This record gives sequence, structure tokens and C-alpha cells, in this order.
Amino acid sequence: MRIKHPRWDSDTARGELARLLRRRKLELRHAWAISNTKNKGLETRGYRFDFSDGLSATGLWLKSLTAAESAPATIVLNDGGKKAAGAVVSDRVNRGERVLAADLLFLGDAAPEKPGPAAYAQLMAALGERPLGIQVAQLIALAEWLGPPPVRLEADGIRTQVIALAAAALEPRLFSAVRVHNGMRSLAHLFEAPVEYRSAPELFCLDLYRHFDLYELTALAGRAH
Repeated sequence: MRIKHPRWDSDTARGELARLLRRRKLELRHAWAISNTKNKGLETRGYRFDFSDGLSATGLWLKSLTAAESAPATIVLNDGGKKAAGAVVSDRVNRGERVLAADLLFLGDAAPEKPGPAAYAQLMAALGERPLGIQVAQLIALAEWLGPPPVRLEADGIRTQVIALAAAALEPRLFSAVRVHNGMRSLAHLFEAPVEYRSAPELFCLDLYRHFDLYELTALAGRAH
């Protein structure tokens, strides 16, 4: 199921992507430190992030005690939540980086248990919101908070793949690279597999595949690979 997409210049394409995602400026109102440790050469801080729209995300910040406060930064996302991201987190910390393993809205610790993310996503869509757009806005706000830019992105799974690529497509200045693990080649995969709505509700964003595919988001991001 392949669709021929419009050909736009970069600015027009970003404007159309922002429109499809119902993008809005999201501010990080509070980063609440809920835990902190210094042990065996590693410093960690657990955070709850409250945004200006009343929604929240969670994250675990880590760095080696020998790494500088200004060391390069990486945000790690995983479809299974930050608890499933241990291998990538360890790799980036061992490289001397500051790392934020984040659970955005509907992922990991930030996913409601009952009735579940899919039901909430349907409700938000009925109100004119785009869950994918909210996740992208949260990621952009976290990158600005973690700074200074550019920040590296590591995404594992098709859900966080699209979130990361869309964020980098909209704000390429914020991100140095996007690394995708266990992703998909095209949004057509959602329909060809098929992928159930309840397993990846944000990816069924109205008109997204009508106008964009992953290679176009990658091109807009500029540095994704």
C-alpha cells in the first residue's frame, strides 16, 4: 500500500507536518526530581515532567560521575518503556554522555493502565488532538530542557521511531542524530502487517501517511540514519 505524496520544499513540508500533528508550543513547567543516587561511579535522577497542557512524562537521567555536566546528551526512547532500554542507556553512559531515558505520554510509566492508552488516544482524537503531536511536543520540550543542543536520539520500536523522526523533522536544530532500532521502513507497514490500533494508537494519525512517509521525515530531519 504505497501512496504518492506531494512534493514540497522543506519549510512547506514542516508547516504541513505541524498542521497534521496539531502542533503547539509546549512548555516544561516543572521537572520534579523524585529520586537520586550516586553509586559505583554512576549518578542518577528520577524525574516527573509536568507540561503546560497539564499532561506529564517521566524520565531517568544518568551520567558517569567522571563525565562533565556539559557532556553530550542523548535521549533514549523505547516502545517498551525506559525499563526496556537498559542496553542502549548503558552504552551511551559508557561513552561519557548524559542520558535521559524518557517515557512520553502513553509509553512505559506514562501509560494509563485502565482503560489503556488506546481508549485515551481515541478520546483525545475525538476532541481534535493528535496524540502523536503531543508526544512529539513533549520530546522537543525535553530536548530543550536537557540541552544544550544538539541532542542525540535513540529510539527502539516503531512507535518511538515515528515520534523521534517527527520531532527531528520539525526541529532539526535540536538533534544531532536519530538512531532507530527495530523500526519499520514505511508507514505502510501499519496496514500491511497489519498493526492493531491498540498496540500503537498514536501512529494512526489522521492524514499522516497521506502526506508523509518515513523517508520524508528522515530527509527533513537531515541527520537521521
